[in-house]
Amino acid sequence: MALTYTGTKTEKGEYAEIVQDIYADSPTFRGETIELVEGHKSGMEIYESSAEITFSDANYGQVTTDNVALKTQKSIVNLKTFNVEGIIDETSLLGTRFERSMKAGAFEVVSDEFDQKVLIQVQPAVGAKLESWVWNGATVATKASIAALTPGAGQGSITAAAQTKVAAMPTTLFDSVTATMIYNDSQSKVVAGAGLGDYLKVTGTTVTTANIVAEYVKIYNAIPNDVLVMTGDQAPVIFAPKGDYKLIKSVNRVQGVALQENFVGNSFNDMYFNDVKIIFVDLVDFRICGQKNNFKLVMDLLSDSSQLIIEKEANASTRRILKLINTMNTWVVKQKYNVLYNG
Repeated sequence: MALTYTGTKTEKGEYAEIVQDIYADSPTFRGETIELVEGHKSGMEIYESSAEITFSDANYGQVTTDNVALKTQKSIVNLKTFNVEGIIDETSLLGTRFERSMKAGAFEVVSDEFDQKVLIQVQPAVGAKLESWVWNGATVATKASIAALTPGAGQGSITAAAQTKVAAMPTTLFDSVTATMIYNDSQSKVVAGAGLGDYLKVTGTTVTTANIVAEYVKIYNAIPNDVLVMTGDQAPVIFAPKGDYKLIKSVNRVQGVALQENFVGNSFNDMYFNDVKIIFVDLVDFRICGQKNNFKLVMDLLSDSSQLIIEKEANASTRRILKLINTMNTWVVKQKYNVLYNG
């Protein structure tokens, strides 16, 4: 039989799937890196305490000397609230593959396929952004405060290099763990109130395959002995940039078995330096060492980061709106025991 066709033709085929971007994993928000503290909307009071004692000659009579110094301090962690919002105008999808999944009717422009394969990427994108901010970023105010510090070479002062690295950080709506370590208003510091943090400074450099072992030795040697011997949940960990994993594997491959005394492990999630676990996160230039629970992400609800609201825009609009609101900030306790490489 004869076959007649009238109209335009195209030789283009269509790839069945919609290629999606790559979004960083969010281990912090699963409680795998630092401590998550929920249930706070605007701020949180955090207490730190200590006891110092001295011995004196035995006294079998009335107590006349006070040999015990008990300290407790309260700091306020103010949370930051911010959101993601947007307008979805799906009329721009008319004439594309997404039109096929729109219901019949001129007012019906919602595409099920768009929701399932494109809009669904908003939540992992939010998670990736928040994960990055937890480790790398500072607010406008904190950047200014850190820039105003007087740099110096010894402990108790920031390096000029650290100031440059903070200035290059993304400007964020809450401070990263790194920025909070460097500048905070804790009442538990040697000098209480707003100013430089009480971190253990390790002066660093650009880490390469040629020097990574030596630089990690510096971090390791800076860990206080009383912290290094802790075990279980209290054991110290090293938070390192993700790029360090490649450097470690490259060095191991080049130098062979001899290096296994330093770096031991077979995967990204299983790597140790001299028995101290390395956790690879979104740090840039800096490296941090301390007990995991010394570093806190304070928030209202963990689920806020996935509570994406999508609804129709008002006044008979065919468009939809989306919004996601978060409240959080970072905090650091037992500061004098925490190591900051490049600080």
